[in-house]
Amino acid sequence: MKRQLLLLLVLIACSTMANALVINEKRELDTLNAYLAMRDKIDVCKHERIDSLYQEAAISVNPYEVYKSLYLEYRCYNYDTALIYVENMEREALPEQMPEVDLCRAFVYLSGGLFKEASDILDGWEERYSAEQTRDLMLRYCVLYARLLWDMADQAGGMIGEKYNAEGLSMNRRVQTYLTERDTAYYWYTLAVMDLREGNYPRSIARCKASLAATQPSVHDQAITASTLAYLYRITGDQQAALHYYIEAAVCDIRSSTYETVALRNVAELLFEAGETDLSDRYIRIAMQDALRYHARHRQVDVAQSLPIIEEKMLGRIRRQQFVTQSLLVVVVVLLLIGIVGIVVLVRQNKAIASAREAISHMNTSLTEANKLKEQLLGTLLSSRTKYINAVKQYQQDVKQYAANRQWSALLSVPKAADARLQRAVLDRQIDTIFLSICPTFVEDFNALMRPEEQFTLKKDELLNAQLRIFALIRLGVTHNEVIAEILDYSINTVYSYKTRVLAASKLKSEEFYSALMQIPSFGNAPK
Repeated sequence: MKRQLLLLLVLIACSTMANALVINEKRELDTLNAYLAMRDKIDVCKHERIDSLYQEAAISVNPYEVYKSLYLEYRCYNYDTALIYVENMEREALPEQMPEVDLCRAFVYLSGGLFKEASDILDGWEERYSAEQTRDLMLRYCVLYARLLWDMADQAGGMIGEKYNAEGLSMNRRVQTYLTERDTAYYWYTLAVMDLREGNYPRSIARCKASLAATQPSVHDQAITASTLAYLYRITGDQQAALHYYIEAAVCDIRSSTYETVALRNVAELLFEAGETDLSDRYIRIAMQDALRYHARHRQVDVAQSLPIIEEKMLGRIRRQQFVTQSLLVVVVVLLLIGIVGIVVLVRQNKAIASAREAISHMNTSLTEANKLKEQLLGTLLSSRTKYINAVKQYQQDVKQYAANRQWSALLSVPKAADARLQRAVLDRQIDTIFLSICPTFVEDFNALMRPEEQFTLKKDELLNAQLRIFALIRLGVTHNEVIAEILDYSINTVYSYKTRVLAASKLKSEEFYSALMQIPSFGNAPK
């Protein structure tokens, strides 16, 4: 009986502890969600600080320090902007400040996943700036170099990773030589990281907690330590504690407007492993947005590895939930699709019929206009032919009459109606009128092919000039110089000379010019 009672009490205690853990987890997630909701307001406060620094930079007598402050604001907030302020620091730096500038640039490269660029700076830093080194600079250099080596170890893995890990441990031991205050958060954190890298997880956990409990760690440093502690609990199998500290790290990241982070991604992964796919999907997407916003390439790769797994899990659950509904609605959907397809086909057919009718109407209009124009042109040509024949006939009669009557002075005076120049002018104007009735915008379109200072300006009552008349015939398909010269009563050299001058004045090359000339619209294909 006593044993049964004891077992019952143990079960009750375990149940109570489990419920307490669930309640605590929910409370922590509620806190995280609340901070995510306030993130924009927190960022507004950060931008107010940044705006204040902008104003200070404009009037400061020491712009280097102001740019350094702006760099510190941006270094975990936005990779690109942080790099810009490193460049500004370099522009204003004194020679003795250049070691710090290089360390700032290396930090930005490392945070952005550019390991080689960071390594190029740090590999020769100690030798380059041996004269300017201070304890503070050497501490920052060793810390940054150790982090680089360990990040490279994590990325490389295998034997190469072991080599980088060993080098990182050696550099971290140097860090200890520059730390003077043994009770600071950072002192305990460096020891914890060394234990982690050496595989002494229990002592590393203890030292991480000592770091969190030490004097005044910054919010950002608190996030880093909490994230490390969560990682230690995760690899040692305590997922509940890991989730607790990852949530704490994520909250600290939000409070400090840090976007170069891994905490929220790890929260998403742990929730996914626990079956909380909705929250997991939300957090992993926010983590990806943060990585994209900061431009941290290695963080984007890390998140991208988790995102498809979580999405696939969610899709599987959604598919199962939708299976019954889809089975019931499949007939309705098929019928609806058939109806939609029928409507689409009908609409397309109506559009095609309307388009065909419009094309036929346009063709009929064009044919009607063409017939009218042909009739007008035929009448004009027949009238011109009749007038010319009558003028020649009258000229012959007058010559015979004056010769028979021996009226030599009258014979020398050619009748005006038979004057060749007058007849040519009349014929040229008729050609111009006929052509412009076919291509009404020819002059404007032709001038558009010329350089502004070389465009043609026609005289009053002049329809086309000699050059335009030559290219009007070419537009109609008359391309041989001999034929053009015969039609216009020019010499072949004159035709060639006019064409050469126009081509030289055009803003297009010869082939492009003739192609554009043939594209000048006629009445039947003018743009609507």
